[in-house]
Formats: sequence, C-alpha cells, structure tokens
Amino acid sequence: MLRYAITRRSRSRAFTLVELLVVIAIIGVLIALLLPAVQQARESARRMQCSNNMKQTALAMHTYHDIHGILPLPGYGGNHLGWSASILPQLEQNAIAEGLDYTTGSHVATGRVKYGIARIDAYLCPSAPSSEIYSPRTDEVYNGQQCYAIHYFGILGPQGTNATSGQAYDCQNLSEAFGGKCTEGIMWEKGSKFRDVTDGLSNTYLMGENSWKDMPYRRYWLRGEYNDSRGKLFLISKNIQSPVNSGVDDKWNTVAFGSMHPGGAMFSRGDGSVTFVPETVDFATFLAGASKAGNEPVSTN
Repeated sequence: MLRYAITRRSRSRAFTLVELLVVIAIIGVLIALLLPAVQQARESARRMQCSNNMKQTALAMHTYHDIHGILPLPGYGGNHLGWSASILPQLEQNAIAEGLDYTTGSHVATGRVKYGIARIDAYLCPSAPSSEIYSPRTDEVYNGQQCYAIHYFGILGPQGTNATSGQAYDCQNLSEAFGGKCTEGIMWEKGSKFRDVTDGLSNTYLMGENSWKDMPYRRYWLRGEYNDSRGKLFLISKNIQSPVNSGVDDKWNTVAFGSMHPGGAMFSRGDGSVTFVPETVDFATFLAGASKAGNEPVSTN
C-alpha cells in the first residue's frame, strides 16, 4: 500500500505531453521576441566600433597634417601606395611603415604584399560580411594567406551640380575607363591643407564607408593608385556620384559608398568627427558635404 502511494505521488509530478508542448511553445515565442533585440544590440555595438575606427583614422590624418603641413595624397602613381600607407606611423604601425618600399616603380610584385596580411583594425568595419574582409585577388596572397581589405575610402569630391551656384562640380577625365577624378574634395591628388577647406571642416566629408556586400572593386589595403592606358585609378579614394547604399558600380572611381549598417553608412568629417549618413539624405546635401570649397550653405549633411 505504501509503495502504491509513493508511485502514485511520483507520477503526479511528471509533465504531460500537452504541458511540455506548451512550455516549448512559450520558450519559442520568447526567443522570437528576444532575438531581434539581441541582434539590434550587437549591430549597435558594431556600429559604435565602426565609428571609433573612422575617428581613429581621421585623427591619424590630423596628426599627419600637423607634422607635414598637408594631408596625405589619395594615391601615389610612382609606387602605387596611398593615404593608408602614409598614416601608418600615426596608427602605431611603424614596423610596417619602415619596411615598405616607397621608391618610384615599386609595386605589389616587390614583396609589399607580405604586409597586406597584417590586419589593421582601424581600416575594417565589424559589420562587413566575411566576403569583404579580404582582397579577392589571387596575386594579393602571401604564403597562402589572403591580404586584408580596407573599408574606409577617401573623398575625392562630388560629381554633379552645385545646388547653390548651379554649376557642375569640377571633375576631370570622366570619360576614362576608371571614371576620372573629382577635384573639389579634401582628398585631392595634389594635396590639401585644412585652410583650403573654406566650407568648414565640420561641414566637409573626409572619408566614407565602403563595406557593402559584393562590392566588385575590393583590393587590399595598401593599394592606393594605379595608372595605365585606360586612365588613373584610385583604389581607396572615390568620387561621390551616387546615393549611399545605392550599389552603383559602373566605374572604379565612382563606385557608391555604402555599408551593411541598416539604413546608411558612416562618414568622417574634416574636423575628425564621425556621423551616420542615412541613405535617404537629400542628394544635393550629400554632394555639398563632399566639396571643400563649394560655398554651399551650412547644413547638417
């Protein structure tokens, strides 16, 4: 009799199949409710890190300007390097800076590619997909390891019409296969000084994010400039011709800025500040932010 009572009491504590299914359903609903919040929190942290990376790079350019009296060039045709190599000492990457070959005629084949496998966190957005972290080029591999890419590109200038003056922004050789170059941005091939930015450093873009998935012109972070019979190619500096996140990729120098952050991309300004530019930004305002001396009205672009 006692054994029967104990067995009966034990059975009464067990879950029925219906109760178990209800518990599982509740857990599923809770996970479904919490997962978007967790993903949003993770993206918020990644976006903050992306902003910090851009700020670190912008401040490195400020330090370079303080030392040399001019901003680094978007590219150096003689050795194919660009601003990403110029500011290495300011990013505490002296070992790489001292090992690079800066002589005219030096290029990837000289052994520079061995430095491309060094990960420069300040040049990478944590929200970028894995497909965009490395260069897809087979000649940008060292000892079987792919070279790291770069996600923050200098602003050569705006391509389009100045809404204030009604005149076209100054751009040259746009008929070239690579897309020519615009000359009114901070990243000017002859070098800009902060005093040249008469529109105000806080109103002018210095760099923009370019980390969107399947961007076809991804190369490793030490590639700055390239020249051949087709024209001049800037690998880590671009014209602004298309809206943010538009995915336009007609030509190398005019590929659209964009990111995997929902709704826009990060941009740094000449004063070192960083802002999130929504893909819905007025396009004339966006162009105005890319010119250093267009005399457009001050805005929150």
